[in-house]
Amino acid sequence: MSRSSDSNFWSRSIFGIAIFTSAFLLFQVQLLLGKFLLPWFGGTSAIWATCLLFFQVLLLGGYVYAHQIASAFRPSLQGKAHLAFLAITSLCLVVVWYCWSSPVLPGPSWKPAPGAAPILGIVELLFISVGLPFLLLSSTGPLLQSWYAHLDLSQHNKPPYFLYALSNAGSVLGLLSYPFLLEPTFRLRIQSWIWGGGFAVFALSCAICAWQAHRSRAEKADPIEEDLSPIGATSGTSLRRWLWFFLPMSASVMLLATTNLLTQDVAPIPLLWVLPLCVYLISFILTFHGSWYRRAIFHPLFVITAALAVISLFRGTEMRVASQVVIFLSVLFAACMVCHGELARIKPPARHLTSFYLLLSAGGAAGGVFVAIIAPTIFPTYWEFQLGLWATAALLMIVLFLDRSSWLHDSKPDLLIPVGFLTLGLVLPKYLAHARLIAMPPSLRLAYNIGLGVMVCVCVWLAFTGGPNWARRRKFRWSELTLGTGFVLLTAALYLAPGEQDPHLHRLHRERNFYGAVAVYEVWDEAMLSSFYEFLHGRIMHGDQAKSDRKVPGSYYGEGSGARLAVLTNPQRNLGPMRVGAIGLGIGTLAAYSRPGDVYRFYEINPTVIRIAKGEGGYFTYLSDAAAGIEVVPGDARLSLEEEAARHDFQKFDVLFVDAFNGDSIPVHLLTREAMALYLSHLRGLDSVIVVNATNVFVNLIPVVAALAENYGLKATLIRSTIRTGLFQPSVFILLTRGDSLEAPEIRKAGYPIRLDRLDPQRVKDELPLWTDDYSNVATLLAR
Repeated sequence: MSRSSDSNFWSRSIFGIAIFTSAFLLFQVQLLLGKFLLPWFGGTSAIWATCLLFFQVLLLGGYVYAHQIASAFRPSLQGKAHLAFLAITSLCLVVVWYCWSSPVLPGPSWKPAPGAAPILGIVELLFISVGLPFLLLSSTGPLLQSWYAHLDLSQHNKPPYFLYALSNAGSVLGLLSYPFLLEPTFRLRIQSWIWGGGFAVFALSCAICAWQAHRSRAEKADPIEEDLSPIGATSGTSLRRWLWFFLPMSASVMLLATTNLLTQDVAPIPLLWVLPLCVYLISFILTFHGSWYRRAIFHPLFVITAALAVISLFRGTEMRVASQVVIFLSVLFAACMVCHGELARIKPPARHLTSFYLLLSAGGAAGGVFVAIIAPTIFPTYWEFQLGLWATAALLMIVLFLDRSSWLHDSKPDLLIPVGFLTLGLVLPKYLAHARLIAMPPSLRLAYNIGLGVMVCVCVWLAFTGGPNWARRRKFRWSELTLGTGFVLLTAALYLAPGEQDPHLHRLHRERNFYGAVAVYEVWDEAMLSSFYEFLHGRIMHGDQAKSDRKVPGSYYGEGSGARLAVLTNPQRNLGPMRVGAIGLGIGTLAAYSRPGDVYRFYEINPTVIRIAKGEGGYFTYLSDAAAGIEVVPGDARLSLEEEAARHDFQKFDVLFVDAFNGDSIPVHLLTREAMALYLSHLRGLDSVIVVNATNVFVNLIPVVAALAENYGLKATLIRSTIRTGLFQPSVFILLTRGDSLEAPEIRKAGYPIRLDRLDPQRVKDELPLWTDDYSNVATLLAR
């Protein structure tokens, strides 16, 4: 008896190790490849969304494979088939390791050309580097759980869903260990070798599980049956299957939309990828293992956190980064607990386990497709977060309506629910009209807005008064009050756009693509009794131009800025024509300082920005009005400069500006040691200057630039402008040179040198984070 118990214990342990290790490796390789590919595709937040989409689709493929193996073969044959797949995958990893000197990271020859299609390029590289191993790892969880349900050791024990919680625990540990252990400690290549060693451990444990499945004699034993859920008892199987799909889809939309919100204004870094993913996976653990999900707790919590998220959206960059992270992660947690909690309540018996996971992963993949591909195509700005909140609320209403035991059902009908759905029906046309999917004639606009306002008022009245007398006799429930208030708040989040209720703003243009959302506003300045055009990327202003005097440089390049002084005091300006380079175009404000004979060369990755800066719409004219020759190079600046250096076409810049941002997010690969070496190779001489725009809301970039200056022995001067009037914005610029061009009286008066030679060498090493292509840690520089 004891020997049998020990045997069962070790058998369960092997299954646990295989599933835990597969999940651990599954999520670590996502972060590893996501960070590796960032500098190859511009360092934008959309890269991670594309990576998540790819991995969700492959996860679906793994679940399809597991479902087919489990349904088409007997358990004894399933092990043999899976062992063959395992052997082929291991052989491919060895071949890749030999060719690339890494088990998963592509070699330099696979680096894309500047301007290459980003989504297709990312998907191609991910498929080639990790497609087969990821497919194998993703199939492990459901397949091994199916095997476990057929083994003798599963009888008289709890069903295999506890292994799903163990799988998610491995995923969370894999995620958290990356930004806090692997990323700051090891280079990318070493990380990939460590991952390869982990895969060997997984392969061995998985092979043992396959051998156990092969030798098991419990093939005909029925897996553990579970009671049908409340919805299953009252609704058809097909309806439950639809919920298996749409509930995880809604949670997936919330995951990717929240990640986009956090990274578009800070930085696309592993830490901000990990936190939402951890919240997402923890919700799976709490709902599928144990009884942590309580409707009375999480339904009101969802509404409360949604209200806080709406407030945060309207406050925008005025709110501290830590507060934004806490609020958005809280609403993500509440939404995922609602979706996954209701999903766990209707999970099927173990015999339908693989089909359940198949639909679950299909819903997750559909959410990824919507956020990464469909939303940027049909929406002119980031709306998927608000729509994700609405979808979660609507699905919750459907589940509660179908579940006869829920608090929604009462002897008296609740008017708040149909009124809420009617409000939703009024809100959606507004969004479809904004998305250009339907046309709304101007004659209907007033009536539409009046109707929407009336419905919102009715929602408020019903939520706080209980409605007519017959409804007031019902038992008062706080859950209904919070849901009613939630309808109103979510309606406000969808109907209003942050900042657009300001009477001084008038939106003229809005557009979105892979590289983010841009907008053009006309702003009325009461102090100067004039108006100007303002260009926004995300929620950050990236340039403005007066409508009257169009040649005045504004925003961060105006009076008192380090950018202005770097151009006007450069020695070459008194000797002849200048060559000025700029990484990041904006609206081309820098061209206002150009003279006849000069050459201003801009590198810009976003085609929409190029079109608008060149004059599309008639908003901005800095480029067309410039006296110098203007050159605009599309594509990632670093890839373009590397390509030019490879063919010995060095640009010989007198001044080179590094001013590329996505929203307020930092393309980390443009501030690394390798990037600085590339910039120095493109300068004309010792007195040439590199100008880094260190103006940032959330991240303190000064230590990063100071570390680069110390590494290359450059003289560094920091110029901070505090002017905030009309066209002009406060700015922080750091000027770097190998010569004496920073000794000009104007620069000495406006700024101060960063004297690294006066610092203790050990302190410099400890406090100045030198970023490299293999190492960067934005989290330590966040402004709290």
